[in-house]
Amino acid sequence: MNKQLEKDSSFNQFDTDHDGVVTDAELARSERMITIENMDKMADQQRVMAWAALAAPPALIAFMASALVTLEKVNALSGLTTTYCAAMGTIVVAFMAAQAYVRGKASDA
Repeated sequence: MNKQLEKDSSFNQFDTDHDGVVTDAELARSERMITIENMDKMADQQRVMAWAALAAPPALIAFMASALVTLEKVNALSGLTTTYCAAMGTIVVAFMAAQAYVRGKASDA
């Protein structure tokens, strides 16, 4: 015995063949599509973060080398700048490693 969906049911989005019944296969397919969409959005955000982390150190170095910053400030901030640049590089490497790991796990499944 199948239960028919109500006309304004929130589950209507999962009824891909529009027969008024959501089957296990339709629900699994929809669940998988939502997972893929969420992973894609997460990857997009990680990509933006990695590009920002990659662009920030050269911009910081260019600012430190400009005439706006005095030599005394450059000497005082050089250690912090080095640490910041190393941290940003680490973020980029971690992003690439995580992506490789996720792709490897996805291909194993």
